[in-house]
Amino acid sequence: MKTISLKADQEFDIILNQLTSRLKTTRSEAIRNAVKNYLKQLDKQELREKIRAASLKTREQAIEASSDFDVANSDGI
Repeated sequence: MKTISLKADQEFDIILNQLTSRLKTTRSEAIRNAVKNYLKQLDKQELREKIRAASLKTREQAIEASSDFDVANSDGI
């Protein structure tokens, strides 16, 4: 396993110590889990944005199709 050093202020150190005591884990494990969870959160946010964009595109296409049907229904044929 690689060793990574990290500079942290006193507040971060206190928070990290509280977290490790609460979770009964090491500082390294707590930081590894935090980074993994942050990455998962970013991935979910990115997916949400892609789904929203696709939904808006689908909505626009549905409105356009509905308009086309209205024109076809009113042409008197």
